[in-house]
Amino acid sequence: MDITSTKPVSLAEVKEILEKREKDAPEGKLEYEQSQALEHARRFAKFDREKSEKIVASITKNSRISLDLAFKIVDVKPVSAETLKAIVLKDKVELTEDEVNEIFKALQ
Repeated sequence: MDITSTKPVSLAEVKEILEKREKDAPEGKLEYEQSQALEHARRFAKFDREKSEKIVASITKNSRISLDLAFKIVDVKPVSAETLKAIVLKDKVELTEDEVNEIFKALQ
């Protein structure tokens, strides 16, 4: 299989993609890595695909938050400001209290 392009996606979208592949696969079985990824997505996806995309669109209105970082925030769904700040610190982004509050409002 050749990789023609890449784009960040949420765990909810991964779950949808792999469930479709599982349904279409011979004997309904995925390769080992795909089945492990599907199990992980089923266990940890916090939102459905549509909700994830809406939240990402809201979060990326802040120009300092990249698409990759927005998907990470949605997938983790931090419950404290400290956790959120730890996630964004990886990308060397420091958020103000207002920005933190806006993100938590979007995650509701």
